Amino acid sequence: MLAHSLFYKKLRSKNSIYFIFIIFCIALVAFNILYSQKYNKNMYGVMENNKDATITYLSHIWGGELFSLELERMRTEGREDILQGWEEVKSTNSKRIQNLEEASSLHPYSPELYYNLHLLYRESGDSKKSSENLRKAQAIDPSIK
Repeated sequence: MLAHSLFYKKLRSKNSIYFIFIIFCIALVAFNILYSQKYNKNMYGVMENNKDATITYLSHIWGGELFSLELERMRTEGREDILQGWEEVKSTNSKRIQNLEEASSLHPYSPELYYNLHLLYRESGDSKKSSENLRKAQAIDPSIK
């Protein structure tokens, strides 16, 4: 009788561990499914051709490979309002460049400043200054590609 009770006690403890593990897995899968359905709020505006949301979206992907494709798509769709809004955003880049240049002179060992300058110069078409700032960022932090 004692052997039977020990066997069932062990079986119950193993079952409770498996039960907790299964509940944990179900919760993890449910969280993953729910979170994967979440869109960035700007994406709804982009899908509805909202000008402000699309300009915000362009500023988020600016400097990446997708940016030039999206800008070309705006041109082919004839979205002059969005292109004009983007030009206004770009006009503020000269002020950003000036601010980052001042900051990099105050903090010469900050790779983030040089990398951001690289992106701004690349977008404005100055490849010489862009590559120069990228080299400075990589000299400070070799993990930057």
